[in-house]
Amino acid sequence: MIYARDLMLRKIIVFLTSVFLALISILASAATIGAWTVSNPMAVGASMLYDGSKGTVTSSVLITPNASQVAKVLRGGLAGYALTFAVEQLLGAVDWVLDPANNQIVYHSEVTPKDPQKTDKYLWSYNGSGVFSNFTINYKLSAVDICSAVLKSSSGLSPWYYDKVSVKYVSASQISCFVSSSTTTFNGSASVFRLANPDYDPNAKPEEKTLPLETVAQKVIENAESDNLDAQFAVLAAANNILSEAEQDQAKAKPIEDELENNAKCPSGIVNNGSCWVCSRESHAPIRVRVVYAKDVVGGLGKCEKFMNSSELLTRYRAYSELGAARDAENVCWVPQDKNHLDEALDAKRIVADCNTYLGLLGQ
Repeated sequence: MIYARDLMLRKIIVFLTSVFLALISILASAATIGAWTVSNPMAVGASMLYDGSKGTVTSSVLITPNASQVAKVLRGGLAGYALTFAVEQLLGAVDWVLDPANNQIVYHSEVTPKDPQKTDKYLWSYNGSGVFSNFTINYKLSAVDICSAVLKSSSGLSPWYYDKVSVKYVSASQISCFVSSSTTTFNGSASVFRLANPDYDPNAKPEEKTLPLETVAQKVIENAESDNLDAQFAVLAAANNILSEAEQDQAKAKPIEDELENNAKCPSGIVNNGSCWVCSRESHAPIRVRVVYAKDVVGGLGKCEKFMNSSELLTRYRAYSELGAARDAENVCWVPQDKNHLDEALDAKRIVADCNTYLGLLGQ
């Protein structure tokens, strides 16, 4: 049975694939490496697989850009969606700008610092009356944070042994906290008051922080490995740059030309990590899409457990059955076969067997 969620995911995959193919057509142009003509890039994780032709001889070459090469693309502004997504993954929702001249992201942290800043006109001040610790603290912090600081200044001290605090009163100029103890009766109020910040500078700017662009590029590469289409577009642009440079530099062209010569011995022209795709060239893309989709479905499900109900068990049974079948279909097409992919297929089948066992127990 095909569920609505499955149909929707398939439609999304088809749509995104069509978008990616359109983007490829924008960047696709044949490159000449030695006697080889290289064209028709196809995404394979964080790499690009190009067709190669030399007269009647066909081959392929896998180009895998590194973080520095992807950063160059990000710096040029060609892969804005991939850049934005990666920055948000690394920093969260913060204000940031690209600083291409210095190969970095400049941002302002959303976390309010504890200490008063030069940009703050006011600060909160607590006077411990010589018994508890005095302190000043950032005016922008919440009342809960302020009262926690009040408790910390007196926590554990004899004979009070304060260990609890709550917000009692809040205004623009005063915050009152109720401090108490689980073991004594020394309960009472303590207040912080607003004062002018002596270090206030009306011309001061919020502290800027930086993130190296290569760090962001590495995140883009990781996203491409997970088949994120925006990230793969950035990788495509970087791979095209590599080919363009190789056209002008024999030293850079030689390893690419050597790989084309070696891969020509594989009939399909599709080679990965020393393995040859022995099925038809046309079958490579749909088989890979099936594996990616199956991995997406099982993502986050976890294995079957004895305490699960029939619906939970059936969901995992179907998902892992498809993953095992998808991996089997791919594995038979690679020679030699990839051990990690073989293990993934076996693991999926073990989970399916467990699911089947637990479903049988429910039926007793």
